[in-house]
Amino acid sequence: MAKSSAERKAEQRKRQKQSGLTKIELFLDEQELEMLQRNCALRRPGREPYEIAEYLSMLIRIDDRSVISLITELNKKRCKKCNEQLPVAECCLNGSFECWNTLGWHELKLTI
Repeated sequence: MAKSSAERKAEQRKRQKQSGLTKIELFLDEQELEMLQRNCALRRPGREPYEIAEYLSMLIRIDDRSVISLITELNKKRCKKCNEQLPVAECCLNGSFECWNTLGWHELKLTI
């Protein structure tokens, strides 16, 4: 007996889960979607544009390399107040102007 579409879809989700894939729902406004589609095409001139999922996956990997590079550089420094290796995630001295946790986290945040 042939499997129903629900059974086939359940098997597909099971295979994806076993292979470590996770589905994420994303809400974009019109402007963001236009930018995404435009950049998928601009990054591959003369060829088929990147698929949106492929493009976003690459952006995640690029950002990961960037963050690891930033963390590596920060690890070479210490907080001026508590002398902990940077980046300091939690500090009882947070709020003190000399504490890295007060303003230093801006070095890691995403900016547009």
